Amino acid sequence: MDVVTAPVLFNRKETESVRRLGLAYDALSRGARAARFVMLAFEDPSRHLIPRPFSISDVWTRDDGTVVTEFLYKPIGRVTGLMCGLREGDGLLVGGLLGNGFPFPTDGRRPVLMAGGIGNAPFAYQVRELAAGPEATDPSRIVLLLAGRSAADVWIQEDARAAGITVVEVTDDGSRGEAGLVTDALLRRLEDLGPIEAYGCGPEPMLRAVSDLALEHDFPCWLSVEERMACGYGVCNACVVEQRCDDTERGEGWFLKSCVEGPVFDAREIHV
Repeated sequence: MDVVTAPVLFNRKETESVRRLGLAYDALSRGARAARFVMLAFEDPSRHLIPRPFSISDVWTRDDGTVVTEFLYKPIGRVTGLMCGLREGDGLLVGGLLGNGFPFPTDGRRPVLMAGGIGNAPFAYQVRELAAGPEATDPSRIVLLLAGRSAADVWIQEDARAAGITVVEVTDDGSRGEAGLVTDALLRRLEDLGPIEAYGCGPEPMLRAVSDLALEHDFPCWLSVEERMACGYGVCNACVVEQRCDDTERGEGWFLKSCVEGPVFDAREIHV
């Protein structure tokens, strides 16, 4: 695993619960893809023992040629709380890039991105990839379903909103956009959208519901799982997910490592 020290370019509060961290880290030369991730750690090892995994959220190049790699995070634990204190010029250890990423949709299928809360992290870069690639002629074909418990949990970078994509906001309590679940919002549109290919990232119950919907309606679906990781490169076995198995001799109970065989899986491949 390639580990470098990357300086902090910015670390700002975006909402009451979400912060955006920008590092001078060249994810482009390391094979950036939406949903790939890195392991972040402080330079001082006494601050915490185990690096933490973070999906790349966006990657772009400044006018001076610096490649900026962004990460979204919520200060909900000790390490993410410490990250709130990072200032411009501070250094972070970055290990990566790791894992796979979201594939491009099959020809003719409309990409539908389904984000739950902080699970929107990889979608800013996926919008950038799709709008510059297969959907360049009509970015409005990209549908981004942003879901959260309340209005405070629904947010995406303005660059993604400004790309001309179709954004649908959904909240459990109806405080912003449509009331209900992200799968409800998709079901209401499924017939009108035509052939789709779905991409999901968010809490496990949401991924399970998205997976069930994809299997029921027979459309391709890719899930970026959020399992706990300790190493990030397949040694600790902390991040396994159960593989679906149709082989009666082998049976169920086989596992895949989300750090090296994921974190993106075909919904038909795993039990969420």
